[in-house]
Amino acid sequence: MPGVSREQIDRAKEVNILDYILAHEPNNVKRVGNTHYLKDHDSLRISNGLWKWESHGIGGKNVVDYLIKVRGYDFVDAVRHLAGEDLTAPRTVTSKERLPTEEQHPAEREPLKLPRRFDNNNRVIEYLQSRGIDETLIQKCIRRNILYESADFHNAVFVGRDEHGKARFAALRGTHGDFKCDAEGSDKRYGFCLPPENPNCRTVFVFESPIDILSYDTLCKLGYIEPQDGWRLSLGGTSMLALTNLIERQKFQAPIAHCVVCTDRDTAGNLAHSEIAAKLTIKVSRSVPVGKDWNETLQKIRNEVKNLDDVRKDIRFIDSGYKTLFTIKDGDSIKITRFDGEQFIKPCRFIDETHTQIGSDSYHICEFAERMEKNGNKYEAVSGGEPILHILAGKYGEKLQDWGIAMTDAAIRQRVGGDYTVEPLYGASNSTVFGALVRGKDGIAVCGIEGDTLTSLHPYWAQKFKRELSPVEKPAPEKADFIGKIDKFKAKAAAQETTAPNPRKSRDGLE
Repeated sequence: MPGVSREQIDRAKEVNILDYILAHEPNNVKRVGNTHYLKDHDSLRISNGLWKWESHGIGGKNVVDYLIKVRGYDFVDAVRHLAGEDLTAPRTVTSKERLPTEEQHPAEREPLKLPRRFDNNNRVIEYLQSRGIDETLIQKCIRRNILYESADFHNAVFVGRDEHGKARFAALRGTHGDFKCDAEGSDKRYGFCLPPENPNCRTVFVFESPIDILSYDTLCKLGYIEPQDGWRLSLGGTSMLALTNLIERQKFQAPIAHCVVCTDRDTAGNLAHSEIAAKLTIKVSRSVPVGKDWNETLQKIRNEVKNLDDVRKDIRFIDSGYKTLFTIKDGDSIKITRFDGEQFIKPCRFIDETHTQIGSDSYHICEFAERMEKNGNKYEAVSGGEPILHILAGKYGEKLQDWGIAMTDAAIRQRVGGDYTVEPLYGASNSTVFGALVRGKDGIAVCGIEGDTLTSLHPYWAQKFKRELSPVEKPAPEKADFIGKIDKFKAKAAAQETTAPNPRKSRDGLE
């Protein structure tokens, strides 16, 4: 078409409608839940990448049509505007547009309204750990004051700050359910960001969400991705606003020279990579997660590969206010002191992150804390004592049972019936060893293994092997004696056929 190229038209049609509105009409939009409405046309709503002008019966996801049908552009002007190199810059408002010019300037954006803080971050920490994220990375964000727990709904609040440390953006993520949105007044030019270790580093890694950043860095820490220094920037979706703003801010310090696009493994993520590669003049590369996104990738690996250093799960004990009092290892004990001074020692077994078997009863950790407080009881960890090896064991023909035995070779021999052999047990990938099968004369034991040392079996694998190896099968019987004699006879005969005759005993050799 005269005035614009096919490439410009294609690029213009790829612009996200909500990203455009937030960049060019920031004070003309109000949010209700996950839906955005225009203030000057309150029947025009934007949701899930689509716009719909209810009173006029028109809509779609094409921003070109929005500019033509709502803002009075002609086609060529709309394409030229959308295909420009800097879509984030404020533009001159034409007479065709029906918006007050004063409300369009980004400087007059409504101030960011951060949710009120809760007095601790326990729920956020627990939620992010349940997503597989390393706790030291979580604590690092809390110390930087870019992550906290909101008071009203206990959401995780990920804060984006400008070069002066002022909060300009906040992404909210529910610790229960699927709730997520941006805080009112958020400026998408300032996404959640972790700076590089080396302030002169010129590489930026861009992600769609803060949780993806923390998941990626956890994978680096675990050794599944080669750690590389660089900015870690959340785009808050697939918009380029935060990226172009960071590049602009860094151009006089340590100019960004390389952008690694770590967006999701889907159509939107791939389009974001294409758009970034087309618009930036620096080196652009792609890092694709194995799963849909980096957190799904992390959780898959966490479920497949367990860290053998953690041979026993931690059991957490809290008070009725959800504050952590102490932790013990799976199989250790606590001492309960009743209101009348009587004391009990109770062994504890890990069930899951929030449920524990204490003695013969199972409790939710909150339920146990509330019951102890109501009865006036106190509880504490029991220290000292002999280390216990937590294993599975069973006689041949019987089911495997949980056992806690002394951490000695004699205790293992007693459990399996004397001398034993050790065989590795593999995970689903058949490449990583997660346990050891100890086979003796009377039965078997299943232990953890670290190097060449038998250790306690991780509870996850205890449940898995208990299902798969019960009942315990007897080893295959050896060959019957007569079969062994036949094999020896055949071997001896074959050897005789290849042996040269002795000339002294040969009739042909007689004089």
